[in-house]
Amino acid sequence: MVSWFQAHLRGVGTCVEAELPEAALVLLYSGIDTFGLLAAPSGTDKATRCTFVDWCDNYIASRLQSVDGERVSGLDLYGARCGVLHTSTPVSDLGRKGETHEIWYQFRGKSGFNLMANMKLQPLIVDVETLALAFKAAGIACITDLNADPARLQAADGRAQLFLRWGIRQ
Repeated sequence: MVSWFQAHLRGVGTCVEAELPEAALVLLYSGIDTFGLLAAPSGTDKATRCTFVDWCDNYIASRLQSVDGERVSGLDLYGARCGVLHTSTPVSDLGRKGETHEIWYQFRGKSGFNLMANMKLQPLIVDVETLALAFKAAGIACITDLNADPARLQAADGRAQLFLRWGIRQ
């Protein structure tokens, strides 16, 4: 689990340094999905909206604000995740229904936003590098919490056994 996290952070860092903010967002949102599953209650066997939102509310929400200092909820991040992963946009069904804020992004003086904005809630602007730092701190906190609870750690380790293993196939 720790080696996966370290490799994931290296991937995010590589994307940030190469000025590929959308690729960094894809890795961040998939990493949150993974942590949501790792930290989920025993008996959970797949990542879901609930595991994602719960993990964000427990670990990222307190570490992340919009550029304007607004709170970013786990549900806001889930809507943003859906938009980025499914359509490379900030648009999601949750945002269209007014259930979440649409998240727009800033990265080193550039903005990623929705030119066709027609939403019920004001968008939130999140800095990509700030999100990456919040993910790193949240991941460390999650691993610390898992290590302090043997039952949760055992469940997380069991799930982590399914991670891809890279090497030469014999």
